[in-house]
Amino acid sequence: MTSGNRNQSKFPNPLAPQEEKATDDYGLRYAKAIEGQWGSADDVSSVVGGRQRDFERNRDYANGTQDTSIYKQILNSLDPNNGDGTLLNLDWSPVPIVPKFVKVVVNKVLSRKPYPSVEAIDPVSKGEKDEKKALIESSIENKSILQEARTIGLKTELDPSELPDSTEEAEIFMEQNIKTNAEIAAQIGTSLTLDWNDFDDGVYRRCVEDLVVCGMGVAKRSNDPNYGITIEYVDPAKFVHSYTEDPNMSDIVYGGHIRHVSIGELKRLAGDSFTEKEYEEIANKAKSKSFNDSSNFSSRTFDKVSGSMRYGYDDYLIEILDFEFISVDCVYYESKESRFGNVGFYYKGFDYKTPTESVYNREPFKMEVETVYGGSYLIGANKIFNYGVKKNVPKNVHDLTKARLSYSVACTNLRRMRPKSMVGSIIGFADQLQLTHLKIQQAIAKAKPDGVIVDIEGLENVQLGRGGELQPLQIQDIYEQTGVFYYRSKNPDGTGQQPPIRPIDNTIRNIQQYVMLYNHYLTMIRDASGVNEVMDASTPKGDALVGVRQQALAAGNNALYDITNASLVLYKRVCQDVVKCLQIIPTDSVLYRVYEKAIGKYNMETLSSFQDLPMYNFGVRVVKEMSDEDRVFLEQNIQQSLAQKEIDLEDALAVRQIKDIDQAQRLLVVRRKRRMAAASKAQQQNMQMQQQMNAQNQQMAMQMRSQQIQMEAQVEAQKIQLKGQTEIQVAQALHSLRREIEMIRAQATVGMRSTEQEFREKIDILKEDRKDSRVDKQAAAQSKLIAQRKGERPVMDEAPDAQDDIISQILNNG
Repeated sequence: MTSGNRNQSKFPNPLAPQEEKATDDYGLRYAKAIEGQWGSADDVSSVVGGRQRDFERNRDYANGTQDTSIYKQILNSLDPNNGDGTLLNLDWSPVPIVPKFVKVVVNKVLSRKPYPSVEAIDPVSKGEKDEKKALIESSIENKSILQEARTIGLKTELDPSELPDSTEEAEIFMEQNIKTNAEIAAQIGTSLTLDWNDFDDGVYRRCVEDLVVCGMGVAKRSNDPNYGITIEYVDPAKFVHSYTEDPNMSDIVYGGHIRHVSIGELKRLAGDSFTEKEYEEIANKAKSKSFNDSSNFSSRTFDKVSGSMRYGYDDYLIEILDFEFISVDCVYYESKESRFGNVGFYYKGFDYKTPTESVYNREPFKMEVETVYGGSYLIGANKIFNYGVKKNVPKNVHDLTKARLSYSVACTNLRRMRPKSMVGSIIGFADQLQLTHLKIQQAIAKAKPDGVIVDIEGLENVQLGRGGELQPLQIQDIYEQTGVFYYRSKNPDGTGQQPPIRPIDNTIRNIQQYVMLYNHYLTMIRDASGVNEVMDASTPKGDALVGVRQQALAAGNNALYDITNASLVLYKRVCQDVVKCLQIIPTDSVLYRVYEKAIGKYNMETLSSFQDLPMYNFGVRVVKEMSDEDRVFLEQNIQQSLAQKEIDLEDALAVRQIKDIDQAQRLLVVRRKRRMAAASKAQQQNMQMQQQMNAQNQQMAMQMRSQQIQMEAQVEAQKIQLKGQTEIQVAQALHSLRREIEMIRAQATVGMRSTEQEFREKIDILKEDRKDSRVDKQAAAQSKLIAQRKGERPVMDEAPDAQDDIISQILNNG
């Protein structure tokens, strides 16, 4: 801002009527008061000048492009004559330590991506959610009945296969999935708005960088039924606001930001608010500022394509202050009785006056509401345009008296209107580290090469026997070229002397002290910023314990909590404004149809609920995705549970889909308990089945044993019966045989007497024949022996045994 004296203009009367506040004169006085309160940007003692100087310095250090003249002045003061010329060979480029720490912190904050969780907090939504919870609880209790109903073809309101099995899992399920249609519509609408504005990768990232570098992040929301809901980045160095000590600036009365636009762009923005002569006056005041070329001020060309005149000052850049403020106005309502005796309540606006002569009873009611006024002020030109009451201001539907500015601001801390950032706290140590780095370079430049000490007297009168004497320089050249060194070991008086040349080992002076000093300032930067070696992984140690590493990470997270919390506050306030903007979109606007189609594409049930958004009161909770450490820890638990068969693959997938680490751990515990209970139940069932099978086997064994005993008894009885029958048959056979034997004996007794004489005769004959047979056998044996000895004839066959023939004949006849 480029005003002259500070505090020349005072703020206009805040109790003025609404008609006066809506005039351009009131807005111009308010803008001048803002300009006078913040002072000039060229004055470093002013609020805006001091803040811009601090922010620009911090950004230079964060980018590694700070001014190095201060280092040159310090080093020149230490060596004013610069006799050795070592400063001419130094690399004055800043050491990129601060940019590294800035990137580490920014990326750590952005690594856990936040997302809005919209929840209705009004009684109507609470009743709807309670009904859904009761329905789910009853469905869980009657899950088996619902499954049977599904199997026979009946339709149920909830799919029993998607319902949890226990009350603990039901609690997690209801926290994640119990949302009314209005909540779903608001959730989808908020996410779409953030995506359409590229908020996460654009505005939010730049705001987080500003929180780290400047200590303040600012975003501006604007909603127009024709252009949509937009979220813009605001440079905190260009942001002005009323006095506050609140880091979140929830109590500021006015706010604004300065931007540079060309006069050609101003013509598009202001339209017919200014004449061409006024634009020329504005250009005349700005031609010597913002690097504008004053030689083009009088240039004029006619554009045949557009059929309009082009002025040379259309490219001039001017400063515009977009500002807005909150003021309290009185809105009047009237209670009026009709001719029929009915009483009505009517809205009368801001300029109500009670009628003096009224036939019916009238009673006015006054309500104080906060109204937002705003416009654009041309700094240095004392002109204003587009000023008036802001329309489409989002408000809480359950408290219409409150309003909020379109700026969402968050600071890490705030002291006397100047935020303190992480970069601002380490600039002093960064300067000392840079000076140490330069001193190391200077020490290296001043370092001398290795030299020698030459005693000239020891090199005099040296003769090699060829005539003449060698000069000292000739002896040194011989030494340098051949490595052979000639000198006199004795002086002319006969005393001995040491070798006249001795080497000098030169080192870099104080290099170790400089390195220790460099590490000291680096440690101080770590202590001031809170980024330790574990967090930036600069010196990982393989033998470091897990607990030590976790403690170091926790210490770093605690040191960066202000930045993390401020980023979440900024994100939450932006989402709250977006939700309220969605609630006030006119139903007949193009923007409403765009959101209606986008939300209907995701869920047709929420399409009708989008029309009912104004009747709900929503709260926004910013949820961050789990960190890498939490994700690794959760995955280790999942893998361990899978290895021990405590969960199934489906359970692991369900746990990984949850973004909140606490709920993911709770679901993992519930699923493990359920799986272990199911495994225990299955084991008990297996034991019961095994016991039943053992009992059945024992029963079958007993039955088979009894059957075997019965069969053995039957076999034994059959044996006894068969034995008896056999004994009877044997007795009968013996009896028959004995009878036959007796009969044979009787017959034989009679026949034996008649054949006895014949038998005796035959025996005598047999004896004679037997004797002849022996004689023949002896003769045959002798002849065989004789023939075999002589080899004259073959062996004789043995004579037949006559006795055998006789015996066989007797037996045949008998």
